[in-house]
Amino acid sequence: MIIMHRARSLGYRRNGFLFYGLSIALMAVQPTAVWADTAPNTPQSAHHAAQPSTAPTGTGTGTGTGTGTGTGTGTAAGQIATLVKHLAQAQTPDEAHLVQSRLEVLRSAHLSPTTQLLVRRAEKDLTSDKPDDAVEDIGDALALQPDQAILWRTRAQMRLVAGNLKGAVADLGESLARDADDAESWSLLASVEEHLNDGQAALKAWQKATTLNPMLDRTHKRLDSLRIKAFGQPT
Repeated sequence: MIIMHRARSLGYRRNGFLFYGLSIALMAVQPTAVWADTAPNTPQSAHHAAQPSTAPTGTGTGTGTGTGTGTGTGTAAGQIATLVKHLAQAQTPDEAHLVQSRLEVLRSAHLSPTTQLLVRRAEKDLTSDKPDDAVEDIGDALALQPDQAILWRTRAQMRLVAGNLKGAVADLGESLARDADDAESWSLLASVEEHLNDGQAALKAWQKATTLNPMLDRTHKRLDSLRIKAFGQPT
């Protein structure tokens, strides 16, 4: 059984920054849950994508004490690595969204119940236009689980809303040190660096993000815009 809480898409404007809300899948996964290792060929909803496969995890003996490895199992890190490859090869926005949704679930899978409560409280703070309180809540979550890259990215998002750009950059550095293949962190870093008027840093971060998820910028409009900010209009 899986219990999922996903923040609805939210828009906030503070200090001139527009932030489209937090989207973290908070999961309580039973030990028998098995995640599919391959991305489907046809688009599905993000909610459906977050469901575990029903592949058997083993076969029992006559006494009911048998064990087995089953099919489709693997470590979370291995599943993330597989999905990262699928995301880089996505052919449509729907396919990329589906794979990204699965990645979010896996990256959130080890958050403890207490951490999940703190994240939900931070989300409530944002809806109440209290980004500083949201930053504090995620700080408390990080004190409990500092190894979780997605929490560092989440606090960077909160800090962006609060207008603490330097703090957001620092948090994204921590996030990417733990999960360098997170397209969402690279995309967020590009936005923060752009707000800091560092065009070249923003361009580099965006190039990395679109390498990991080419559907972020299919027409290269943002890439072209960041190149102009980094190097000026071509002559």
